[in-house]
Amino acid sequence: MNKVSRYGVLQATDAEDVYDVLAEEIRLRGYTALDSGLSDSQLDEFSRLFDEAEASYSELAASKNFDLQSMKESDAIRLLPVISSKFWDLVFNEPLHQLLTRLLGQYYILNQVNGLINRGDKREYHQAQYHRDLPYQHFTSSRPLAINALFAVDDFTIENGATRVIPASHHREAFPSDEVVRRLETHVTVKRGTFVVLDCMLYHAGSTNYTTRDRRAINHVFTIPMLRQQFHMPSILGPSPEFSEEQKKILGYGLEEVRSLDQWFLSRMPKIR
Repeated sequence: MNKVSRYGVLQATDAEDVYDVLAEEIRLRGYTALDSGLSDSQLDEFSRLFDEAEASYSELAASKNFDLQSMKESDAIRLLPVISSKFWDLVFNEPLHQLLTRLLGQYYILNQVNGLINRGDKREYHQAQYHRDLPYQHFTSSRPLAINALFAVDDFTIENGATRVIPASHHREAFPSDEVVRRLETHVTVKRGTFVVLDCMLYHAGSTNYTTRDRRAINHVFTIPMLRQQFHMPSILGPSPEFSEEQKKILGYGLEEVRSLDQWFLSRMPKIR
């Protein structure tokens, strides 16, 4: 492919493959779209399992006397793969991790994985307010600290409440003025089976779902290891021999806080020998 014509350029970025290109898009504008590589039959299965997980999650909460509606938790399925284990396949999706390594390096962890439901018929949707996925933070960094991979279980359309973004807002500390938001915001429309991949400091929001059908998605937030997980997954999952050592690393195993000098000394001994 011919190089783009340029003048007076002394430095330029090279991209060796599509993941380098997508990573550069995220660095520049804050978001991109990534094909998961899943077949239609696989996507149909995830669609069916999502609805089953929603029903199981509601029953589980009710059995513990938790009212999801009053808690404003009725549009989320927290720790979705714990409810339905097939969703671990999305957590460890190979194209996604090819991209994550370009953005976060070789060591990153899963912070959260939640099913999200944007209800139809213009019902209220908590995620419809602009926010960062590291909320209450107003800083910029030269490299991403956290990445959100929002998996589209259904097509994202303007009619059913596709995610809105303010391009490049991850480079600014303060939220933009209202008029600038109105001028710059754009809808990210994608086909089902696509990851909408965001720098977590990018301001983004859901939109009103004007259709009669719910629009379903799954957010996966991955962070550098220094950031605390939303749920401490090693405590929830236990030994979990079904996961590989590399997968356990992504799930946060081995990052437990040292709670005494004795523990610290013991943790250092293998390195000394």
